[in-house]
Amino acid sequence: MRKSLILFGLAAIFVFAVSLSDAVEEKDVLVYYSFDKLSANKVTDDSENGNDAKLVGKGSLVKGAFNKAIHLSGGVVQMEQNDFIVPIGEIGEITMEAWFFLNKHVEYDGIISIEAAAGGCCEFRTMVNPGFNPFWDAGHHADKSLGNFQFELKEWYHYVMVADGKDGKIYVNGEFIGAQPENFKWPEFKEAAIYIGAGENPDLHKVEDAIIDEVVIYAKALTAKEVKESMEQSLPGVLGWLAVEARDKLAVTWGELKTDF
Repeated sequence: MRKSLILFGLAAIFVFAVSLSDAVEEKDVLVYYSFDKLSANKVTDDSENGNDAKLVGKGSLVKGAFNKAIHLSGGVVQMEQNDFIVPIGEIGEITMEAWFFLNKHVEYDGIISIEAAAGGCCEFRTMVNPGFNPFWDAGHHADKSLGNFQFELKEWYHYVMVADGKDGKIYVNGEFIGAQPENFKWPEFKEAAIYIGAGENPDLHKVEDAIIDEVVIYAKALTAKEVKESMEQSLPGVLGWLAVEARDKLAVTWGELKTDF
């Protein structure tokens, strides 16, 4: 009976994942760092778009929200400037997604930062401000935050920013937290760098001691439903990559995440 239930559950997840692939497609995914592997200091872009990054400074792989994650305490994951950002400007939409776990927090902590070569500063970033609130920039240097939610130390959070030039929306643990108006013409950036565990540049707003996992950047404004599905399954589950990628990830459930750390 137990075996039958397990097989039934896996089959249900597979069918669910395949059905979701009609909503979020592989072409929507520009960058995906699962942090399941670290070869020397190389972090592979698991979207297979070639946006590989490198770990600079202190960091190591530890248990994550799904399989492995990167523990940063002084280090930063960096992707050198390239043209990955072009579809975001052409489509005029972006979603930045990550799991994170703060061990220490005093100043501004950058989770994901995208810095355009010709943009000046702070085009896209998700951060935690000193008050433990969500803090972000969505296409231009117009800092926004929400005071109705506070992160806590030693808790896993699924943190998502969705923007389309009209507004920036924040989701935490699959729930819509709030939005701030942006109301600007979406720029068509040509090149940009990515910093994981920092905000603005590799030496500024670095996480003090944090674990980061499942970083995804989309050229698409995810819906609330898609955000929640990604939180529950991770990107491989949403895109139906179960046979290749998700065999280790399926063992972790949302309930386990809240109690295991």
